[in-house]
Amino acid sequence: MNRQAILITTHPLTLLGLHLLLSLLIALIATRLLPRRYRQPYWPVYGFFLVFTLFIPLLSLAGITAIILVTRLLPERRDAHPFIETPSPQFTQSHAGIRHSLGEGALRTRLNNTNLPLDMRMNALLSVQTLSRRNAVPILKELLGDSVDDLRLLAYGMLDNREKDINADIHALTEKLADSLDDALRHIYQKQLAELYWAFSYEHLAEGDVLTYMLAQAENHARAALALRSDGDIWVLLAQILIKQEKLEQARYAFEQALVLNVPATRIHPYLAELAFLRQDYAAVKQHLHAVPASNQIPGLARIQHFWLTEDHS
Repeated sequence: MNRQAILITTHPLTLLGLHLLLSLLIALIATRLLPRRYRQPYWPVYGFFLVFTLFIPLLSLAGITAIILVTRLLPERRDAHPFIETPSPQFTQSHAGIRHSLGEGALRTRLNNTNLPLDMRMNALLSVQTLSRRNAVPILKELLGDSVDDLRLLAYGMLDNREKDINADIHALTEKLADSLDDALRHIYQKQLAELYWAFSYEHLAEGDVLTYMLAQAENHARAALALRSDGDIWVLLAQILIKQEKLEQARYAFEQALVLNVPATRIHPYLAELAFLRQDYAAVKQHLHAVPASNQIPGLARIQHFWLTEDHS
């Protein structure tokens, strides 16, 4: 029985299998003992140790031991590279300057000039996005009748995307408002909804019956927000909505309420001057414009003040 066991363990195939199994185990242990930075790529390193152990059994043990000791005991060499070389960016003249140097008038001129190359007009159209939406939308609407399909479709897509964004925000806020029982949150949601509906008018996105509907919705949400909490900013927003609806007396009352709630007078007087002008009360126009200091003006107001407050127009 013992003689048969010795014959089995000394069979060449058995010895080869045991040697292969031992080599796999030694290669695995050796790879694991290496520092992490020397294990990559993992499988080539593991394969090296496996072949080394498999074909050079005695020498491999000493060699692997030496490799492990060297990699773990010697300090890692670190090459300092404080500077790196970066290739120069490619200069493209087609976009140079247009985005920052052309204003609304220059962009409108380029877009309306059908003699210009298409790529120049297309770049001008893309640059319209740098303008405020209130100024950009009228330009985009003018292009809806352009003879060039690419310009017309791109302008339509830009307008449509803006309308979709506003409608998506309105839908999300409407759901939040329906689910909320907190008056503070409901006040915020009503205010935001009023601002979104007002955006259709302020940005010139809506016209005709659609504009009438949007203004009515904006007024309803603004009044609903004020019913929850009196807010000077909402009174100003409501007054702007009422002016657009030609409800001038109600707008004047809204501005007065904003003043009571400590909204800065310099912010309100330009609107009151506008209301006075619509009532043809030109003396009141000057009075309100005098109340706005030159150091605290909204863009464009200085020219209006110069026109109304100079001696030639008094």
